[in-house]
Amino acid sequence: MAKQSVLTRSKKLRAEACISNQQWAEAKTLYEIICQMDRLDADAWARLGYVHRRLGEFRDSESCGRHALMVNPRHVIAHHVLGAALHCQGLLVEAIPHYQRAIELQPDYAEAHYFLGNTLREMGEMQKAVISYRAAIALQPDYVEALSNMGAALTLLGDNVEAFSVLNRALALRPNTPQILCNLGNILQQDGRLEEALEKYKRALHFSPDSLDALANYAALNEKTFRHAEAHEALDRGLKLAPDDPRLMLVSAKLSRHEGNVQGAVAILNRLIAKNASPDIAGDAHILLGQLLDRLGDAKVAFAHIKEGNRLTAITTMKSSGDYDSYLTKLDMVKCYVTEALQHVVSAPQLEPMDTPAFLFGFPRSGTTLLEQVLDSHPVLQSMEERGAVRAMEQAFRDISKDREYALSKLTDEEIVFLRKVYFEEVAKYVKRKPGTILVDKMPLNTVQAPLIWRVFPQAKFILAIRHPCDVCLSCFMQNFAVNDAMTSFLTLENAAHVYARVMELWQTYLKTLPFVYHRVRYEDLVADLEDETRKLLTFLEVDWSDKVLNHTEHARKKGTVNSSSYHQVTQPIYQHAKYRWKRYADEFAPLLGTLQPFIDYYGYGER
Repeated sequence: MAKQSVLTRSKKLRAEACISNQQWAEAKTLYEIICQMDRLDADAWARLGYVHRRLGEFRDSESCGRHALMVNPRHVIAHHVLGAALHCQGLLVEAIPHYQRAIELQPDYAEAHYFLGNTLREMGEMQKAVISYRAAIALQPDYVEALSNMGAALTLLGDNVEAFSVLNRALALRPNTPQILCNLGNILQQDGRLEEALEKYKRALHFSPDSLDALANYAALNEKTFRHAEAHEALDRGLKLAPDDPRLMLVSAKLSRHEGNVQGAVAILNRLIAKNASPDIAGDAHILLGQLLDRLGDAKVAFAHIKEGNRLTAITTMKSSGDYDSYLTKLDMVKCYVTEALQHVVSAPQLEPMDTPAFLFGFPRSGTTLLEQVLDSHPVLQSMEERGAVRAMEQAFRDISKDREYALSKLTDEEIVFLRKVYFEEVAKYVKRKPGTILVDKMPLNTVQAPLIWRVFPQAKFILAIRHPCDVCLSCFMQNFAVNDAMTSFLTLENAAHVYARVMELWQTYLKTLPFVYHRVRYEDLVADLEDETRKLLTFLEVDWSDKVLNHTEHARKKGTVNSSSYHQVTQPIYQHAKYRWKRYADEFAPLLGTLQPFIDYYGYGER
């Protein structure tokens, strides 16, 4: 036995040296010999399982991990090895107890916390994943992989500020790491800094030309910004390396849709969904497939895919259709500001006409993106699409008011000037103002903040975009929005209808109390006669006619960026197929018509 112990000890030392030098095949051979010499050496079996995983031999890794635990059920590394082997085979639920047991046996095992975080992230459990990553980083502050993946998870949770900080910590520790650069690019993309994001992806590809993450992100952003040649080039490279990569397949389907190949996109998405992709990618795929099947007239199957896509989105973002309660509370609070006292306020300090923005709102999916692109084509108008300038102003107002009921009517001139400053400072983050132009601030749900906007900019003109309420709710349900408190209402058709009714009730209340200067544009009229409706709108805005507004699709292509979920539609010619689409889903709307009928009648759709 003493001789055998000496022999195995020597081989173990050589095997560990091979692992340090990443000589996996040599390490495997040595550990196989050791395990045959002593079948009760749990540590050797665990190490052999680790080597098998590094070689991509996941079933062999699992077998070794199980053998090690049979010998010693409390072997920490064996639990971790078995968890990783199951994880690599896609058996995520089965992997978790083994990571947890490894942590229970050795709480300071940073790698087990990190691997557990990765499993939870792949399951869409982002908040739990962040907790695991934090534990790994607390134990090992320079754990670059944990920092990088925590940043990615925080990005998906919408906490871009902490994510950006965490990822920059990781990049400082390991400069020019492709994964970190990609994760930073994703944050920049969410913030609308698309060219900066593109540079991050390019830099990642410079250091790792075969990085699938970088290729997928680079292709996706080029597709979104209408640079299809660049998108195809990145896709071709990626698909040669990994023909079944779900991220690349999703981008490929989007490109096919954008280029009019609907059947091709459907085929790609069906293959993707069969791959059992992660919930975030599968959710996107189901929603896109539902949209395409709707175009092909298969309403029943389309609805089923949209419903499944929204379910997966809820899993990924840790949101549910009940989370919109906080948004309803906000609507109640805003309504309290609209008092009779507002009718008697002294006008705020005057602004020059060119310094007063125009505000385009209504409800998501009411044609605001089309209107915004038409107006932005006009030489005297400059649009800002879906940025949080009003939101920043609202937060500043709440800091001033402390949510007092009469706060809006009691704003002083000095406070109004301050709120204007907050608004324009936020605008400057996203738009470089052109001299001699009027800013058009497009944000669909700024409808809710109309009283505050009017109080701060009493000369402002409002453009209200309207569409058949059923079509609006259906389109919101079918759209893949970035999820926040308001957008959680769109995870179900019922909640979409409920929030639509609440927002439009607010608007009707405002009109009874406040002297808004506003112009209403119906989507159906706009797509039926673009020129006539646009002439009326320009007259309202007191700007001369320009033929350039009729060439808005080319303008959108040249602009290159559209910060909207309907970015792919604005470069297409005006189409009619979205009018009264809800009728194909009449059975789904039957329980909701009682909620929506008052607004169907109010906006003149009663006979439609």
